[in-house]
Parts: sequence; structure tokens; C-alpha cells
Amino acid sequence: RAELLTSTVRWIAAKIGEPGVGDAFAGVFSDAVSDPDLREILATRLQDPYRIALQDALGEPENRVLFFIDVVVGVLLHRMGMTGEPMADADVDALVAMVLAHFEKE
Repeated sequence: RAELLTSTVRWIAAKIGEPGVGDAFAGVFSDAVSDPDLREILATRLQDPYRIALQDALGEPENRVLFFIDVVVGVLLHRMGMTGEPMADADVDALVAMVLAHFEKE
């Protein structure tokens, strides 16, 4: 369980850190705020395959897996937006520790 959560956070961090990916996410998310059709596409085509896989692997309900995705992706995109750089490895380690602590206690 801890290994799966850790590898998932690190995989998301690596993807968001790839050149252009953070920019693309930020632009699409910004547009999605006022576009319900785009939100539906993002939810069903982008997020759901990962959400469902995590739900199955972790045995967690949808709301907890969505919280995990929101926290991890949100933090990583925020850092990218504020600094123009991907999150440093030490900070990814701290994010992993926070996520693990939350999912271990419940």
C-alpha cells in the first residue's frame, strides 16, 4: 500500500515535471472551470482510468482516491505555477510522507 502510494506520487511528479506538461495541465484546468463539457472529458478520459485503478488496488472509496489525486496533482501544479520549476525531490519526499500519514491513519 505504501509502496503503491509512493510510486504513484513520484510518477505524477515526474509527469508534471516533463517539459510542457505542467503548462498544458494548467491551461486545461483553467479552461475547465467554466466549461462543464471539458470537465466531463477530463474526468472520464484523463482521471477515471487512474482513479479506478487506485480504488481497486487500494480498496479505498472514490471520495478518498479523488482526495489523494486532488492533493497530489494540486500541490505539484501549484509549485510549478509559482516557481516555473518542478517540485524538488526533497519536497516530493515530504509530500509522500504527508500522503502516507493520512492514508495510514484511516
